[in-house]
Amino acid sequence: MAQYLPLPVAFVQGNSFFHRLHPYPKLIWAVCSLVLAFSTRNPLFLFILFVVGIVLIVWAQVLTTYKRVLAILGPISLSLIVFQAIAPAFPQPWIPITRLGPFTIYQEGIYSGFSLLLRAWVGVNFAALMVLTTHPSDLFTSLQRLGVPHELNFIVSASIQLIPIVQREFMLVLSAQRSRGMKATGFGAAIPSIVPVFAGTIERVQQLSMSLESRAFGSKGNKTSLREVTVSAKDYLLSLLGVVVTVLGVYIAVSNREALDWSEIAFIPGWLSVTIVLMAAGIFVGIMVFLWRRSVR
Repeated sequence: MAQYLPLPVAFVQGNSFFHRLHPYPKLIWAVCSLVLAFSTRNPLFLFILFVVGIVLIVWAQVLTTYKRVLAILGPISLSLIVFQAIAPAFPQPWIPITRLGPFTIYQEGIYSGFSLLLRAWVGVNFAALMVLTTHPSDLFTSLQRLGVPHELNFIVSASIQLIPIVQREFMLVLSAQRSRGMKATGFGAAIPSIVPVFAGTIERVQQLSMSLESRAFGSKGNKTSLREVTVSAKDYLLSLLGVVVTVLGVYIAVSNREALDWSEIAFIPGWLSVTIVLMAAGIFVGIMVFLWRRSVR
């Protein structure tokens, strides 16, 4: 059942360059990637950022886990191309390319759809790289040193750590139901499992609350962690590199905004636009039908 209800965004053990890297540069890269992605709509610029993120994920040896992330977000994000193609997020007038039944595909819509899709994937790439290669306790300690409020820091770190715990409990409940002859495949099997998993989560939160109170969580003073992470010159250098690249990228994107604006350039012919929209719609609808069939089985 795990293959149908994956919750893959969790730390992956490893010894790659990024696993040994301090959380600071990875956090800065994740923020900088969003800044760069939203500084322009140019699909070529965004595609280069996307490829860079994939290369870093492969280098970090977490591609197997990341593919499960794309398997969930990929088909859903393709709907952006479909909706934007027929209703672009651009000021009118729009340039029509061709008609698809009762709908008109607009040039600005294809351009906007690809831009939004690549923006989303760029952000996911670098955020996943940080989460999959950073131990939650290391992230907790690093955010604390940055001056992030202790309560907010704890919420972020606890949320990341609870994901695999809830997933494991969910799989245990499904296994117990399967051993009793109950339905254990598809999303329909998840409905009877929600109550025991939810009740177990509430109980876990209550235990966590009592544990925090017994350890004076709300008291003033310095907070400590079992895991200590030190910042090296390499970490500072990589953090600075991320900031410099972002500043240069934003400057290039802003100063060449008109040259990088391809919304009025017909770089995709009509037949290819129709093919892209139909493929995106087909994949999206296919995934929805697959999930529905799983739910009624």
